[in-house]
Parts: sequence; C-alpha cells; structure tokens
Amino acid sequence: MSAPDNMPLALSSYQAITLSQAQALFPLESLQNLDIDSARRCQTMLGHGVTFGIWETPEAMVPHMANYSRRVDLRRRIASYMPNETSESSALDALLDEGVLWLTRLALLMRMGPAGLAGTAKFKSLDASTISRLMNWQFAKLVALGATSRLDSTAPSSTEFTSALTTEDLRTCWANANMRNELKRLTQLRSLGFWSDAPEAREFKGKSTAVLGIPHRRQPEKKRIPFPPIPDDYLAAMGPRVLWLIKDLGPNLIHLLENLPDLLGTVNANNQSINRRVINYFAANSWHDRNGQLIEKPPFILKHGSDRGKHLRSDPLQHDHAEWPPKNWSSVQSLAVSLQSAHIWMALLVMAARMGEVATLGRDCVEFARDGQPYANGKTYKASRALSGKEREWPIPDFLVDVFAQQVKLVEACERLARIIKYTDEMEGAFSDRTHLWASLGASSNSDATQKLEVYGENLQTLALRIGLTNKPGGKNLHPHRFRKTLARLAGLAIDGSQKVLMLLLGHDDVTTTLGYMQSDRAFAKEVDDITRELRIMRGQALIEDMHAALRDPSGLPYGGHGGGGAPVLRNSVRAYEEELHRTGKEWGVNTARELSVLLTNNGESARLISAHVICTKTAEEVGLCSKKKGAIVAGNCQTECRNHIEEKTGRRDTERVIPILVQHAQESIASNDWLPFAHNKKQLDQELKRYDDIGAKWRAKPGVRAILEAAT
Repeated sequence: MSAPDNMPLALSSYQAITLSQAQALFPLESLQNLDIDSARRCQTMLGHGVTFGIWETPEAMVPHMANYSRRVDLRRRIASYMPNETSESSALDALLDEGVLWLTRLALLMRMGPAGLAGTAKFKSLDASTISRLMNWQFAKLVALGATSRLDSTAPSSTEFTSALTTEDLRTCWANANMRNELKRLTQLRSLGFWSDAPEAREFKGKSTAVLGIPHRRQPEKKRIPFPPIPDDYLAAMGPRVLWLIKDLGPNLIHLLENLPDLLGTVNANNQSINRRVINYFAANSWHDRNGQLIEKPPFILKHGSDRGKHLRSDPLQHDHAEWPPKNWSSVQSLAVSLQSAHIWMALLVMAARMGEVATLGRDCVEFARDGQPYANGKTYKASRALSGKEREWPIPDFLVDVFAQQVKLVEACERLARIIKYTDEMEGAFSDRTHLWASLGASSNSDATQKLEVYGENLQTLALRIGLTNKPGGKNLHPHRFRKTLARLAGLAIDGSQKVLMLLLGHDDVTTTLGYMQSDRAFAKEVDDITRELRIMRGQALIEDMHAALRDPSGLPYGGHGGGGAPVLRNSVRAYEEELHRTGKEWGVNTARELSVLLTNNGESARLISAHVICTKTAEEVGLCSKKKGAIVAGNCQTECRNHIEEKTGRRDTERVIPILVQHAQESIASNDWLPFAHNKKQLDQELKRYDDIGAKWRAKPGVRAILEAAT
C-alpha cells in the first residue's frame, strides 16, 4: 500500500494530527502490508522519527526514558540476537532488511491498534515507552530467531518470521513469561484480522494424551515481586538526613556554586584552578545551618569524595571520603548531586506522583491559584492514551515550593559553571532555552549540567549510600515507585490516626493539607483507602483474638485486658459467632478472627483509632453517644461508656500510673479547701476509673477513693 505522495515528511508539520487522523490515512488492516515508504511516512506522522529503520521516541512524548531506548536501531538490534557463528551473506542482509520492515509495521500497529492484552488496557494501543522496549528486546529477538530458521536450509520456506520458528524455538518462547506475552499479543492481533504472522493459539481441546518423547525441563521463571513500601525505621532514619541536605546544606552549597564563576574570573577553568578557588572560598567563608549555628561537620556520614589520590597517602586507610569542609571541585559536584537527589526524594514522597510524572516538571512548574494554593504543573502518561501525555496539576505544600525554587537555583548555578568550564562563549545562546528541572549533575565525564537527567533510580540509591544508609531497604532496591507505595501506607496510617512519621517529614502544619492534596488523585486515594481499611480490619482482628482468648481463660484479665463500654459488646459478638460456628459443625480456625473482623468492621469502615489507645467501632449507619445520630464520628465528644468505645489494653499502664496522681491531688485539694481544682481532679479520676473494669473496681474499693467520689462539689 502506498500513502499519498503529497504528504510532507517534516515532523513539525504533523504536530496537530491526531491518532484518529493517522488511522484514517493508514487503516489498521493495511499496516501489515505497508511498503517502506508508506511505513516511513506513517512513522513520521506519529512522531517516531523520519528515518526508516530507526524507531525514535522523542522527549516531548516520553520525558523519562533511558538513552538506549530513545533511539532504537532496528537492524542492529536484530543482528545482536543472531548466533555468533552466522556468517555475512546477501541472504542475511535481505532478511535483516525484511526484519526491519516487519518490526516497523508491528510497532505502528501496536501504537495505533488494539494491542493491549489484559485489564483496562485490553484492546487498547500501547504507550510509546512500551513499544520502544519491545522493539529493543522481545520482538527483535523473535525476528532474529525466525531469520536464523529461514537461513537454515532444513527450515520450511517462509516469507514471515514467527511462522518460520522451529518447534524448539516456539517451546522456548512459550516457556518464557516475557516472550509468551508477545506471542499472545501477535495471536490476538491475528484473531482481529490485523496481523498474519503469528503462532497458532494454544487451546485446550478438553482431553489429554499420553506424553511421548524426552521430557523437556522448563526453565525457572523470574517471579516479579511488587515494589514494597519503604520500612518505617529506614524512613525515620533517612527523612531527617534528607531534610538536613535540603534546609542546611542546600543554601550554603548554592552560595558557593553561584560565587565560583566570579572567583574564577578570567583564568583557565580546569580542575586544578577550581580546586584552589574552592579552598580559598572556605578560607573566607563558613557555612551555617538554618538556626545560624556553625556547621563544623554534617550530623551524619556524608560521603562526597572519591578514591582519587588515595594511593599517594602513606596510609591509604586514612583517606576520608567525608572530610569537611570539601577541598576540591569533584566533592562539590558530588554534593550537588546529593542535594538534587534529596529534592527528588522529597518530591516523590510528597506529591504521590510517579517518577515519569516528576520528570516532566519544568523550572516554571509552580503556579498559584487565586486563593494562594500552589500547584505543580506536569504531565501524566499512566491514564492517558494521548501521544504526548496529558497535562496535570498537583497541589503541593509550601515546603515543596521552596524545594523546587532551590532546585532551580541549583540547576542554573551548575549550568553557568558548565558553560564556563566545558563550552565557549560562542555557544552561550545554545543553552538559553533550557527548561528542565532535573539536570545531569556530577563529576563523571558522562555528566553535563546543561542536559536533562535521564536516570533517577540510581541517583536515589547513590544518595542513600552517600548518607550512610543501605540502598536496599528491606532487601529491595530503592526504586522510585516505592515512594508512592510508601506514601500510600503513611497516608493510610495518618488518616487512621497515626501521623507521627508524616509530621516528622513534613511538619505539623503541612500534614493535614498534604493529606487533602493526596485525595485529589483518585487512583492514589483508592490505594490509601485500601490500606486504611486493611489497617482497621487488622486492628479488629487483634481485638477479636484477645476476646476469644479471654473467653477460653476465665482466670485472665476481663475482655482480654481491654476496656470501655464497647468491650463487653465485642465479647458478646465473639461468643455468639463461635456458638453459631458450633451449631453448623465448624470450629474456630486460624482465619476466623479475620473473617469476623471483616463483618464487624463493615470491611474496614469502623474500628477507627480516634485517639491514643481508643478505638471506635461505630459505622456511619449507627448511632453513638458522641453524636446521637447517624453519620460521622465526633471524636471530641467520645465517651468511655459508649457501646462503640473500646480502650486498648496498651493504655492500661498509663491509667494505672495516672490514677494515684489524681487521688493524691484530690486529697490535697480537700485538705486545703481548694474546691475548684478538686472538682477537676474528681471528674478526671471518674473518667479514668471507667476505662478498665478491673482497674476501676480495685480503686473504688479503697476508702480514700470512695470518699473523693462521694464528696460534693
């Protein structure tokens, strides 16, 4: 099939052409038969480059992508998977050319057609980053296998690649999870009539036959482990260090970077001359923290040095990677990388955004609404089928506004130094249009502060190592997606009443507003809600297990050590549920407590932690003493005798500690006829005695306590 001859080739001419318009010019059923010229024209229209055989993914389409995936040489990728013993020949060249066209046609079909396999993506087109990955690996390998078979004289004649695969090749591909998915994709496209070169679908015919031949051992597959949240103890250790880098190191380091160009003057800017200026700078300047105190050294290990010069020392063990203050340009560059990584760390943890979304942020990303609320403008690709993503705004706290402002200063200062050190004055105008927020900083030869950062995960892992922590918390790499999972968990804990970790990270003022921002992301809000409900179910399960154990051991603490008006209610529910199990011939098992918790908490709606050691079992459809009507819990009017109020056993120690103090204060007030404080102490004592039945009974039996409670106020 040939496209119209008057179709321009320049990519800029097609920026306004939508995917539907491309489908109108190149119908899906025709893509598998495109000639080279038509394939190139369609590729250009979709924005994937103007060179046939080179599949490009521009930065405007996918900002966050590794360099090797941004420009895929299809011929080279196929050749890389050919056996080493394959000799060059005209037949091989023809097959490689044919393979390039095959891959291009398939990439166009996956970009425009129903190539999605499962879930919400079923029968939808694939995103640009996925297609680039498949062209780089799975499909390039598939074409190489088919080409190898066709070069073999014993292989059946074929003009395709998948159809030419040997039985052994197919068995190997079906056994591999990644290759199996792509064979399924080809099979799906063939069933829809859009692609002919695909293996036969494997269907179970309803009967089995005897196994013949030598058994083939199936290769073990890699099990994908979801990204787990970052452990709390690791987060508690890393959080304050990241904050120190941002709030204490950041302003000082940027001051040095901004002043270095003036210190260099007109001298030749090489490492030796810059090192001397760094030493001179610290001789004339001292760094101070946010409280104005002199920074004699960081409050934790902060590595910034390299092994350069280590062999020259008489004792190499004395080589200090964290000497303070830094004494060379390489150390300053390493500190700049650590500061930028700290900014990324905080953005990931506060915005609840994916790494690809954070990567789209520009230097002017912060805007303010009329009410003064700041927003960060970027793009999202997860929920968008648009070629270049969908514009999106993230509400952000004031602290993150300061972080982004400091990052802009850092990038601009490093860019200015890079232009002085690496580039000539004639190239000054070439960098005037830089808008990226995250730059390729560092001391290596591959780093260039004028270019956009491409690799984020490694920067976060390097940051962890430089500040004295492991880069594998919980045994798994510090991947950017773990931050989203972590924030979902922390938000669930905070919404459920435990805000300690978020307060440590964001400060007391920002916690409530930040939690509100998170709820604006529906997908993230769903993750938070799932975690919150699971926490409540687990809390209810623990209560039920304690109640069940108390029923079996009458000599133990009543209600398993718990108290409040809700404790006997829950105990009775547990007893009734166990009796019902016995009537149906069942026994209390290991999962029974969880099953009952799901029922009693209405799948995690109740069993909310409303204050320290206090759980409320009220649902929205129930009435409680706090509100006298259906609806939300009024935590400020919570009453101990309420049938929904449960005092956790973990609060017993506090109650036993505070009762003697209240009794003493009340008796002193009686002795001094100070009745106003007495009334306050009596009321608080009465509340404490109601928390736990056994503790209250023990203290009410004391004559002194009875006298206090019976005294008129």
